[in-house]
Amino acid sequence: MKYINTKLFFVQCIVQLVLILFIFFINFNFTTQAVIAGVFLCLVGIPHGSNDYLYRKDRSKLGLVKFLISYLVVIFFYALAWYFLPSIALVLFFIISFHHFGQSNYENKSVWHLPAIIWGFFLIMLPVVIHFEESTMIFKSMLYPNQDYNINQDYPVYFQTWKIVFIIILAIAYLSSIYIYTQENKLKYTLQFVLILVWYLLTPLLFGFIMVFCLWHSLQSLRHQKNYFVGKYNESSKYFYLSMLPFSIIALVFFGYYLYAFNFNIGGAFILLSLITLPHVLVTHQQYESES
Repeated sequence: MKYINTKLFFVQCIVQLVLILFIFFINFNFTTQAVIAGVFLCLVGIPHGSNDYLYRKDRSKLGLVKFLISYLVVIFFYALAWYFLPSIALVLFFIISFHHFGQSNYENKSVWHLPAIIWGFFLIMLPVVIHFEESTMIFKSMLYPNQDYNINQDYPVYFQTWKIVFIIILAIAYLSSIYIYTQENKLKYTLQFVLILVWYLLTPLLFGFIMVFCLWHSLQSLRHQKNYFVGKYNESSKYFYLSMLPFSIIALVFFGYYLYAFNFNIGGAFILLSLITLPHVLVTHQQYESES
């Protein structure tokens, strides 16, 4: 059964609607936002990529060692790219994120499935455009980490108009792609789009994106990974979730140390995220290809 037809999608829609109502009627302060986002990240966001090692072809302990080495090699070379060619590394981060978010939502092996491409672009670029000044500051801190930036930059009056135009064009492009390339569930995909659009318009940059990342991407990815693992290796769901614990704990401890030691440098945090995203995307793409 495709994800869009599962109970999970229905639950996600209900949770998203409740969050929209809360954010509309209750002004969450920064602390409340941080707590909610932190809980979702710890329970879903970070763990959803912690079980990549389960899908290695060689199931032996030596195979695990080989997998971890290859995983770290990819991270190492991508880290070099961030050091020597940060602009290219940032563009690559965008490209793989567009693909990954779109592929997980449509469960399609093709890199060129248009609704998936536009969906991935929408999830990431819409909050960037809405909060352009803050986003620009984050990107600059990723490219030039030793400089200080602020968001008190003046933009032309018509810049807000261009934001609205961009959102309208993006909405038309995505909805058109659904009705042209998608045979079923057009209304469900439209509902999903509207809920997330409204959420992004109502929320601050980081809180809005983190909640979408956890609720709409990580949860769906966990569902797909669990079904893939249980079906292919004939293991139980309990074994799957228990197998997530070791690397989830390691990741959470490492991230906690980073927050403590570096006082949460947002640019550095996104670079760390990109380093684990690249090998994770390679693993999950192989899953979709093998299923097809």
